[in-house]
Amino acid sequence: MDNYIKKILYLGPEGSNSQLAAGVFENKLKINTEMIPVSTITKAIEILDSEDDSTAAVLPIENSIEGIVRETIDNLIQTGADVFIQAEITVPICHCLIAKGKKEEIKTIVSITQAVAQCKKYIADNFPKDIGIILYSSTSGAAKYIKDKDNSFASISNELCAGLYGLNVIEKDINDVKDNKTRFILVAKKNLCKEKKSRTSISFTTENKPGALLKILEIFKNNNLNLIYLESRPSKKKFGEYIFYADIDKGFEDIKEVLEEVNKNCGYYRLLGSYCIL
Repeated sequence: MDNYIKKILYLGPEGSNSQLAAGVFENKLKINTEMIPVSTITKAIEILDSEDDSTAAVLPIENSIEGIVRETIDNLIQTGADVFIQAEITVPICHCLIAKGKKEEIKTIVSITQAVAQCKKYIADNFPKDIGIILYSSTSGAAKYIKDKDNSFASISNELCAGLYGLNVIEKDINDVKDNKTRFILVAKKNLCKEKKSRTSISFTTENKPGALLKILEIFKNNNLNLIYLESRPSKKKFGEYIFYADIDKGFEDIKEVLEEVNKNCGYYRLLGSYCIL
């Protein structure tokens, strides 16, 4: 494909799992871009909304242990109507304990909430109950944070971060559950994947009355369609009002007529993307 995408935004700083995922998308879609770290998922969507269609963003959407990334879902629902999910990959997550000094010197561990939760048993088995925990916005940010601290600080990050920030890998693969994976999506205004689409995501609202959601779900059931994910999120417009987010296990062209029927029975409906699983 032509190299139309010039920039890929990812949740930084440098060395994050989102950057690793961006590299996978770049290789699989045969594009060569500038990779730009951003501080939050919300910021990535704000930039994507405001720029032309030569910019894309890589966002984490689901972890096999911690579940859905709600900041991503909320921003997808609220983003501009010309922004769509283009492709999806699944990346194995290997957490490492990294630090300046040795394991016995560590008194404080810094990382993102999800990483601390995913290594809870390891921390309990290897450190005193009063071990300090500092929550940070990302695993790579945590590694960058401790590089200027003394030997009593460590972070839960990936191995790439150790090399980037001059730190030692104290121990690899410290995840409590070894089969730890994260789904990432590539979001853009331009169709980036020419292959057959195999998944579709939508958002919609129903009437606030008994049976309204069941009516929508029966449309999928009657057409033998599998909803692989369904979640309600606050609309952020009116208290008690919710928007549903759904992943469907088929590409748009295969279910176009079904989605037209869904649309007719919704107060609000939006196609968030029909995309390739790479």
